[in-house]
Amino acid sequence: MANKTSYQYRIGMQDIDFRKEVSLTSLISYVLDAAGKNADDNGFGLLDLQKVNFTWVISRFVIDMIRFPDEKEELNISTWVENVSTAFTQRNFNITDENNETVGYASSSWAVINMKSRQSILLDQAPELKRVIVNVPTPIGAPIRIPNVRGQVVDTFRVKYSDLDINRHANTLNYVKWISDCFSLDFYDTHRLKRFEINFLKELLYGDEGEILMEMKAPDDYFFQLVIKDKGVVCRARLAFVSN
Repeated sequence: MANKTSYQYRIGMQDIDFRKEVSLTSLISYVLDAAGKNADDNGFGLLDLQKVNFTWVISRFVIDMIRFPDEKEELNISTWVENVSTAFTQRNFNITDENNETVGYASSSWAVINMKSRQSILLDQAPELKRVIVNVPTPIGAPIRIPNVRGQVVDTFRVKYSDLDINRHANTLNYVKWISDCFSLDFYDTHRLKRFEINFLKELLYGDEGEILMEMKAPDDYFFQLVIKDKGVVCRARLAFVSN
């Protein structure tokens, strides 16, 4: 019988922001690391797939936080595969502190693509994935489609060497940084992030450059769209805040 698996992380000085709390980028890095370790432990990790010319890519991600833990706190991230469909698999996360109190939840949607054709493959017949399913949802549900953004250009970006990962495209954390940096320090002084959502629509490759559009659809609820001239919309995201 499949079970949830937990991984421990201690928040270091390099992982905090100016409030001495774990930054969004570092927290998502922990979560994705737990996903990778669990895939490795179950025999379908990234390096296992790349041996046969396949690789994992993330399609959608959502994280909803009760609080952002402080420096030196230890986090426990439990993760499990909730379901496997034809093209995507959903992986969930429960984030607890050293007192075993839940501080947040996350959920993600993943596909496997052929590294040469960059086309996705069928997953619903993969026995390696079927045997690890734990059919337990989280309170925040699965990541959903983010609507189109009709906002103003607030920043630009360009994909450089240090932005690339093992798949030779922009690493997930760079999207998080680019979008998070669209707010001023004064804004972060008076607001705390509650929820972050992102949809990856197309790959960002070395040399790609484009614009970031932002639209506030409700008070403290901001939607983003990354656009490249020759590719169109490559990513959409949402950041929901609460005022201090």
